[in-house]
Amino acid sequence: MHIKKDSGRQNWFISMSYLFMLFMFTNTNAATAVNAFDKAVDHPPIPLLDEQGNHVLDSTKPYSPKKSCEGSGCHDYEAITHAYHFEMGRDEASDNYGAKRGLPHLVSPGYYGGYTCMGGSTQQVLAKKNNASINEFADYGSAGWVKTCMTCHVGGGWAEKDREGIRYDEKDPAKIKMGDGDYYERHTAKDGTESFKLWDWKKSGVGEADCIFCHVDFTKMDLPTRERHGVIQQRPRDVRREFNRIDNFRGAATGFLAYVSDNKGEKLVSVKRNDDKKKTLFQDDNDQPVFNWNEAAFDENGRTTIPMLRFPGNANCMACHTTSNSRRGFYGFGESAAQRIDPENIDDGVLEDDYQDDIHKGKVYVDDNGQSRTIETCNACHAKQYFKSNRAPIDLDANHDFPKGNSDMDVRNDLDYAPNAKSCEECHQTSKNPIVPSGHDNLLNAHRELWKGSGDMAGYSKGTLTRITQTHFDVVSCQACHINGKKNSDKPIQILFRYRVAEDGRSTMMPYNPRVRTYWKDANSGRVLVKNELAAIAKKFENKEDSKKSYLSIIDVTTDKELGRVQYNRRGRVEPETYEQFMFVKKAYEILLNKKGVANARVVQVLIESNEYVISHNTRASPDSVQCEECHERKQSGAFSSLVSPKGIMGRANEKKIMTVPDPRLVAEGHFILGLPYMKLKENGDVVINVEDILFDTKIDPFMTIFKNSSATENVGEFIKIPSNTVPAIVGAENAGKMAGDLPSQDSYLYSVKKGDRSLRSMSALIDGNTVNSILFPTYRGALGMLKGAVGAAEGILSARGWGELSSDVFYFEVRDAAKGHIPSFNGARMFVKVAYKGSKSDANSINVVVANWALSSVEAVPASDIIDIQAAGDQGEGYVIFRMNEPGYFIVADK
Repeated sequence: MHIKKDSGRQNWFISMSYLFMLFMFTNTNAATAVNAFDKAVDHPPIPLLDEQGNHVLDSTKPYSPKKSCEGSGCHDYEAITHAYHFEMGRDEASDNYGAKRGLPHLVSPGYYGGYTCMGGSTQQVLAKKNNASINEFADYGSAGWVKTCMTCHVGGGWAEKDREGIRYDEKDPAKIKMGDGDYYERHTAKDGTESFKLWDWKKSGVGEADCIFCHVDFTKMDLPTRERHGVIQQRPRDVRREFNRIDNFRGAATGFLAYVSDNKGEKLVSVKRNDDKKKTLFQDDNDQPVFNWNEAAFDENGRTTIPMLRFPGNANCMACHTTSNSRRGFYGFGESAAQRIDPENIDDGVLEDDYQDDIHKGKVYVDDNGQSRTIETCNACHAKQYFKSNRAPIDLDANHDFPKGNSDMDVRNDLDYAPNAKSCEECHQTSKNPIVPSGHDNLLNAHRELWKGSGDMAGYSKGTLTRITQTHFDVVSCQACHINGKKNSDKPIQILFRYRVAEDGRSTMMPYNPRVRTYWKDANSGRVLVKNELAAIAKKFENKEDSKKSYLSIIDVTTDKELGRVQYNRRGRVEPETYEQFMFVKKAYEILLNKKGVANARVVQVLIESNEYVISHNTRASPDSVQCEECHERKQSGAFSSLVSPKGIMGRANEKKIMTVPDPRLVAEGHFILGLPYMKLKENGDVVINVEDILFDTKIDPFMTIFKNSSATENVGEFIKIPSNTVPAIVGAENAGKMAGDLPSQDSYLYSVKKGDRSLRSMSALIDGNTVNSILFPTYRGALGMLKGAVGAAEGILSARGWGELSSDVFYFEVRDAAKGHIPSFNGARMFVKVAYKGSKSDANSINVVVANWALSSVEAVPASDIIDIQAAGDQGEGYVIFRMNEPGYFIVADK
């Protein structure tokens, strides 16, 4: 607690602390009972079926979550597992996804094909769907990805279906192309030659979604454990890892079920194990694990009753999100998050200083619908239906796209804030009964009076105090002040700040921790070296006398001759430590690429931040929040300066060293590239970033990953079904009247994704939900983009046909089916498109909207009657044009 020597301020803090303690304990006492929604309840008796639909007691095979959960007509398994937590980029993947964003080796925005959570600068890379040769095939195909990552990612999505939406084990082998990244794996023979190897998906099985992993109470299970930092932790992921190691994805869910009991305490199944020291999994003659199902766990009708959680518990979430400990200083909402009285200060009521605490833990929140819950798990903020009435019908097909805000992953950007996870603003400002612990009318008044009472407003006139407070609300996120003191394993995490687009569309300063990586690429072609290539130039030589002095021999892969040596590190990565080492490593990579057919390779190493891990959990009480003097200097009068101090946490003094380059000459000579404008090189080779520079650059482009989808030339998203009677509220009554003839159905489908170049963020599309569209559009995706390099061609067409001067970018709108195939028409309907417009005209007869079909075989100006509305560009930015189009394709706007 920050208590100043000034007696007035000290007395004020003491009184506020007393009120805070009273509030805290009142809430804690009221929240001792476990939420009804958080208690495990007996799931209705169900049969457990295998993949063929047979009862497991009859077949003795592993159970199929898909067949069991949807088999009785209960759950829509396909819809549930389409959520982004399962897909992780599979449904957005394409071979040119990364190429459009400057990282051609990556194929999706998510951990499936994008940047993974593991691997650092030598992360594994997913092979593209189409590979002409082994030289193009990256580290793993989809099977290798499943084997490596399905311990955390518990099935469904990319563990079950290929990039075209086909279940892996149902693909017709005759239709599999050579080198298909979903069906082949890299194979290295004993003589070192590499080739493709077709993965046997029928033998391994696919990884169906393990519903039980999320919906069973871990606290009632005797799961594997391990000690970490003196604390015994459950390791549910280790259960699944056993099956990954034997290339058996089908059995992982059943292996986990072996730790689950029915409502009578009977174990459902056991797994046969070998008698070796580690009790490894037994495999039959077909290399399949053997399961022994317990008949006592099933009733006379062959049904079992399993206690399940309606919403995942804290332990379920943190089983996989434990990596947030180091990334975000986030430890979940388990017991460690509870605030406790310091044993040495019991009489004074002083709290322990524990970086894992969260002031929200144990508090009661009343939702706008009147339902109250204690905040004990992630569901309070991240589950859409957590606050629904206990008496409301159970949603058997609940949408599993958990509210995610604007995260440091680009998966499903169209879901950003749609809806938002419960946020500081929602609970404390915009809800029906906003929580203002001080009792003030609103949060702004509370902060103004707090700062005024503590002397922080001294020297400012009374009439400016509200405006000063509002300025902070407009520019600084709540998290920036109320989250600090983060640690990982008792080591402080240096918190940096950047701009991020908030739910109200404004950019605010947000605390974050960057994920720093490097990659090697050919500067001429842009080709990026993948993990197996990074390792291909090195051979380890053991020093039998001193293992710490073992080294890696860097070789010429064409002659096998040694080019030089680098120190062997713990993970065997090639990490040059001097200028000379860097140059012969660089040469080795150039030789490797030349051998693979890359002409005149010029390899450079690039430093980036792949993910900007936002810090938005484990909130501290206001006395522990950031104080004014941490951002502002005091003037001679004693009042705080209105300017942000360069010496404060928001200034250049908040500097972080992110790596050390072997030699500064490498940067000067262009061999080592600093990939972000705010990275700076010091004379000793340290690369540093500071908050002042970060804020300057991210104010312009508030990106959250290296893909920079906040300014990309394409956005992708799903069509949202909306009632057609809500269209007037979106486009205005007059425009809705002009559009009504093409929107005759009860529902319409809206495309609107607030990501990408500024022009794209204001654009949208709308189409009628006719009988055909209502079947197909829920599975369709839209892709709205702009072609920066096509301006000259567009101007040439306009000039040749006398259609006027270009007054927009060159745009395209593509519709893709579930298999990512191009849809050539809108099933007889016409689509309305809102396009960004840079011109000055305000009348439809003064412009031409020129459209071209996808094949570019037809180019025409749409009739003026198909131009619904036009708004000229002005001082506030671009205008817009709304028009009808008959099929997907390209379009531009020209002033006559």
